[in-house]
Amino acid sequence: MIAPDHAPASRPQAPQGDPSAPLLSVRDLHVQYRRPGRRSTPVDAVRGVSLDVPRGRSIGLVGESGSGKSTIGSAILGLTPVTSGTVTYAGTDITHASRSERRLHARRMQAVFQDPFGSMNPAVTVGDTVTEALRHNLKLGKQEIEERLLRALDDVGMPASCAERYPAQFSGGQRQRLAIARALVMNPEFIVCDEPTSALDLSIQAQILNVLLDLRERRGLSYLFISHDLTVVRHLCDEMVVLYAGAVVERGPAHVVAESPAHPYTRALLASAPVPDPDQQRARRELRLEAGNAGSGAPRPDHGCRFAHRCPFAVDRCATAEPTLAPVGDSAAACFLAEDIRERGLLA
Repeated sequence: MIAPDHAPASRPQAPQGDPSAPLLSVRDLHVQYRRPGRRSTPVDAVRGVSLDVPRGRSIGLVGESGSGKSTIGSAILGLTPVTSGTVTYAGTDITHASRSERRLHARRMQAVFQDPFGSMNPAVTVGDTVTEALRHNLKLGKQEIEERLLRALDDVGMPASCAERYPAQFSGGQRQRLAIARALVMNPEFIVCDEPTSALDLSIQAQILNVLLDLRERRGLSYLFISHDLTVVRHLCDEMVVLYAGAVVERGPAHVVAESPAHPYTRALLASAPVPDPDQQRARRELRLEAGNAGSGAPRPDHGCRFAHRCPFAVDRCATAEPTLAPVGDSAAACFLAEDIRERGLLA
């Protein structure tokens, strides 16, 4: 195996600006979808989401399927049209950037998705797959392309010899490492990680998370990490943003949100994570069922709190007024009873 050095990879020159400003800033983001072939009211996939990703930091977006987290990632990358709001990257508004402008930003913004095999041509070697974007977007010589390929493969723990092999010859965890390498060859500053470990077993998940942590330290990367698993986000991320029905319902330092949830929805998400103690697992299952069955069969309300029909703590006020994010200690939650819920603890 050829061992490339670990000197920091050069990146495209960033625009001049305040170095203390967030690398990525999303403000009041709204995204609406229309059902194909039907004249119906647009569906609000994302409702007024704001978040910042500081340089060298990891922000986690969590929520169940349909919460809007992947739509936010797609909107940031320009894969989904933004209805309103702004996306600013390194001081530049890229909300409605043209295709050519997006190609320039693609050198610094990359993505790693859940299913790497689905985006790999089984008839193309790993080396050509990993360097495809590099060859099409940058005018580099063959030697520099080879050096970037070897460096990226080494950084994700894959041997140089795998470049001549094909995707079907690798396991799921190895293919995810190769997907990360494909993002790394562009020398990005920022990576959207959309459920990159959800299709892997627990031992492989831990390996991939450790790769991402190591890369963040070694290359100074910033991540927007999208997941339904709060325990995974807590391990990797500095801040956690919890989404429900397209809106932020809780946010704060990842360890604070994971250990002391202040919103009943966050509480239910945490309860869905398995634990080794049978008594704790039984109590968590009951809590999860309690949140899932509260208001079972009732449609999501058009007014008031969107979670009220599922919330075991809902009061009359929840049906008439929609709570906004308000401070709860070191974090914030959109719940009228947040202080009381945090005091109850996860298994109260």
